[in-house]
Amino acid sequence: MDSDLIQILILAAVALLVGARFYGVLGQRRGSERPNQVTPRPATADTRAPTAPPAPANPHLNIGATGIAAIIQADPTFDPAQFLAGARAAYDMIVQAFAQGDKETLRPLLSQRVFDTYAAAIDRRIAEGGKGPELVRLKNAEIVDGRLEAEMARVWVKFEAELAEGAHGLRDTRERWMFERDVRSRDPNWLLAGVAQA
Repeated sequence: MDSDLIQILILAAVALLVGARFYGVLGQRRGSERPNQVTPRPATADTRAPTAPPAPANPHLNIGATGIAAIIQADPTFDPAQFLAGARAAYDMIVQAFAQGDKETLRPLLSQRVFDTYAAAIDRRIAEGGKGPELVRLKNAEIVDGRLEAEMARVWVKFEAELAEGAHGLRDTRERWMFERDVRSRDPNWLLAGVAQA
């Protein structure tokens, strides 16, 4: 026989042997593969849609904030965490502007009634030569209540802060500030509409 023919026969035998081994390994089911057809699961007695998991507790809400859900339903863009961040910033701005007698900064942040009260207090203080309280540290802020009355959303925030009052030194204060906003308005800003001791 010709040596080339012998080489071809040897290579063909090797190829057959390798092919047979590959088929033996790859061409058979081993039990770990997915079946070709999806087997339908048996029907269960409860055919209702699965319920969503409960929302995680919001660390920014006190347990008494029952009206927040109504506000969110009327205004789906309302986010308690973002609102509280804005309320903290507003607290800082309002306290500092009041201390400095800056009515122009206060005007867009306050309802008309609260602005009139603050403006009168500033005028009286200036006439007496006094100085307003300055914010040293905002210790805590939390939403404690919320209500939707007609289209007016109202949210109460309890602030705990440390203020400096000139010769009187430092004092701790706890106040409940009520912010309000018409949910129909395109203006996203909330106004301070009431202040009370907490």
